[in-house]
Amino acid sequence: MMKTYTLLLLAIFIQPFCIYFALYAKAKYSSENKPINQLALGVTPSLAYLSAEDFWGAFVLMFMVTAVSLVLSLLLNFRYVMTRKINTSAILTSIVSFLLVAGFFYWLAGHFIVENWYEKFWPSLYFLGLLFSIFVIKIIEKKRKIKDGLSNMLVLALCVAASVVSAFGDAFILCTLINVFLLIPIGGAIVSSGVDKTSAGGIAFFYGYVFIMSLPISGLLYLALSST
Repeated sequence: MMKTYTLLLLAIFIQPFCIYFALYAKAKYSSENKPINQLALGVTPSLAYLSAEDFWGAFVLMFMVTAVSLVLSLLLNFRYVMTRKINTSAILTSIVSFLLVAGFFYWLAGHFIVENWYEKFWPSLYFLGLLFSIFVIKIIEKKRKIKDGLSNMLVLALCVAASVVSAFGDAFILCTLINVFLLIPIGGAIVSSGVDKTSAGGIAFFYGYVFIMSLPISGLLYLALSST
């Protein structure tokens, strides 16, 4: 859990990425009528579950960060034209959805995760950090119009790392499952950006095959490390 001021700094840090993805990034399946990207704006308020202090106080701060960033986006719209307009209903729906999903996992963590959760689940935390770093690299590649960038190869490496890094922790199976649930949406968004549905399906199949092939090696590695 985090202190409120630490959580506030984290929210301020990630909010520009959420705003860019929701309002400015070009997406093949997003438009004014189908504002899929604006679901990203529901991420920040759900961070309130990470607060070690008052949940509702943290939620108000997280919501204020989202609201202020939206106002700033409207002001910036006079200089940089948004790809899509702000859809209030989509934003509210995304906030409620993320709160419900995050609340479920918060309840799950409270019942099944012990106090020394970092010692058990640090592989997934580092894996999430790697995914986020590659996502930033992909944004840079898109901005600079780099066609054959490094991000897709890095995601392929993460298909192997999803189970390999879990072997070094104390919760191999659970960390591997968490990493897969993180890899599918984030890694899928990275590799499928700018390709058609047929190519995206083929890429997903190949990346899934690589992950499955890495599981036996990771399992043997976990057994070897556990026996020492």
